[in-house]
Amino acid sequence: MEADLQSRLDDGHRVIVVGDLHGHFATFRALLHRLKLKPDDRVVCLGDMIDRGPNSAELVAFVRSHPQLICIKGNHEQMAIQSIQADGSFQAWQPWMKRGGKSTFGSYIVAAQGDLWKARRAMLHDFMWLDTLPTQIVLDHIRLVHAGYDPRMPLDMQGEKELLWIRKAWHQHETPVDPHRTVFFGHTTTTKLGDAAGEVAHSPMQLSDGRPAWVGLDVGAYNHVSPCLAAVDVVTMHSTKQPTLKCDRWFERIDEGRGRQKKGAKVWRGRGNKKEAEVGDSFGLNTLKMRARTFRTSALRARRALEEVGITFPATDDSSMNQTTDSSDGNFSVVHRKAPEQRTPSGARGPTTFRFYAKKGTGTKHPLNGKASSSQRSINA
Repeated sequence: MEADLQSRLDDGHRVIVVGDLHGHFATFRALLHRLKLKPDDRVVCLGDMIDRGPNSAELVAFVRSHPQLICIKGNHEQMAIQSIQADGSFQAWQPWMKRGGKSTFGSYIVAAQGDLWKARRAMLHDFMWLDTLPTQIVLDHIRLVHAGYDPRMPLDMQGEKELLWIRKAWHQHETPVDPHRTVFFGHTTTTKLGDAAGEVAHSPMQLSDGRPAWVGLDVGAYNHVSPCLAAVDVVTMHSTKQPTLKCDRWFERIDEGRGRQKKGAKVWRGRGNKKEAEVGDSFGLNTLKMRARTFRTSALRARRALEEVGITFPATDDSSMNQTTDSSDGNFSVVHRKAPEQRTPSGARGPTTFRFYAKKGTGTKHPLNGKASSSQRSINA
């Protein structure tokens, strides 16, 4: 993998890195569209593809099947892998479930249409693939890693604890850990690196060639202020951002206190300080029920629209329609409705009687003076 990426860079092709995706599948696809990838370009995801967001299952399937996407392991992948038992079975690891794993579990159940056996089988299959991902990629002039490096240890001695979990000791060090390579990493949101929400972070330290010692790419797909994903070209340092799409903004849908915080307070806090998508509720079953309800409503609207142009599903009572053409699949028919029978009204609408009054000047008194006119007539309708 490293040799392939380096050869592409040597040949002038692009290698682009992307920060933590966290299940925001629709937004990630929109970002890829913005990148306008050429066939020989490659995109490297810096770990944490799963958890927190609404659609981890489809995101993993997409990354696995896309020939231009490469991923390294993040701490959330490492936690998910703990669910694989020694006998090859799947059993959800509880510490993972408490740190965003419920949304991933729920997304697999939704993808399996509620079939728990299929969902667990798919997770086992995907998580075994996650276990094969590298923890870092080292090229001639760059390092790609999820969390960073411990500056107190030799680079070739560091394991998953440092590469997948380290935070402050890494980005608060005062000298580059590798004087020849820029380190691209995710894991720590850029707001904690001193940058504004949604902005790529650059180290204040520079290498001898003028490049930053490190670049932080976890701009926060759900940072509640400026949620987005960001991609950076490792050669030009040009960044491309994609705001989180409405369908992925789960943090706004569960936000009960939005708009009522005092100045300077936290912008967002969901129910019970919730920090994962609603697909985690009841392991995706609530999402399935909501989808079914939405489908029924949409189907009813579509059926009524079809009936307006003479296309309808077969009715149980065909007394009011005359079927003339059957569809090839039998699911709907083209019909001509019978014209409604002409009915003779049994009586005119409105009051059962009305009165005519003679005009003034005819020698009769007007009924408004309290006395009936001699010319007043009553007609029964």
